[in-house]
Amino acid sequence: MLEQLRMQEVSQIILSKPKGAVIKRGEKDFLTGEPIMIINNPALSNLSFVSSPVNVDDAQGHLGMAGITNKIDFVINEGSVLYALWSYIYGLSNEEPGQVKIKGNEHLRVDKDGYAQLSAKPEVEPGIDKVYIYKVEDNKNTLLDNDSYEFCVSSDEPRVWYIHILDEFEEGDTYFITYNYLVEPLSVSTIHQIHNNIFAAMDIYIDAVDLKNDDKHTVYIHCDKVQIHTDMALSVNDSSKASFTPIRVLSVPEEDIVATVMVI
Repeated sequence: MLEQLRMQEVSQIILSKPKGAVIKRGEKDFLTGEPIMIINNPALSNLSFVSSPVNVDDAQGHLGMAGITNKIDFVINEGSVLYALWSYIYGLSNEEPGQVKIKGNEHLRVDKDGYAQLSAKPEVEPGIDKVYIYKVEDNKNTLLDNDSYEFCVSSDEPRVWYIHILDEFEEGDTYFITYNYLVEPLSVSTIHQIHNNIFAAMDIYIDAVDLKNDDKHTVYIHCDKVQIHTDMALSVNDSSKASFTPIRVLSVPEEDIVATVMVI
């Protein structure tokens, strides 16, 4: 029946922990069969049952060639799925990281009293957080000494931080400052230098139509163990996509079984 079906689109892909694998999830491990990731409606995908040629030769030369289907090559293209999987493979993803310290910079113009408002509260712990302020004039940046400026904060709520120039200045002079400040990011991924592969069980659901009578079916494909490879490319200033780096899935045969295919 499979040969008379037209595959329309992959509706869902479920990647689960296979038998014998150890996959960490914080302080606890994933249980066997527990989903690692559920991918709904991936944008593009290509599923191939790949055969490896085996030659039969004798002393006089070539006698024949056979093909052994020994793996499934499955490629998924989906930017949001890619980043989630890539973050999972390479490190830990924290969706509630709290406050995180980052480094920022900005150009400031001082008023007639030598004050300029900062966009964020600077972290200025001695020996840890260093602040660098440059005076910008004629395309030249001159680093200021620590005793030539000070930080001030308003008494009204919300508190506003200022830099006060103590050296000679003129109203409208431009300064460039770099400093650390705290933000509350939506998520933080800690990337580690490890191999970019993971083993999982895979279940694929594909929407299909019978060409003979237009009946709708679901093609279900199950692999006991697959290996997933992926790299990540971030497309900058591209309105058409978030990413187009493929996730490549290769099946690992279990007792000579590459995959199980059902028409539902």
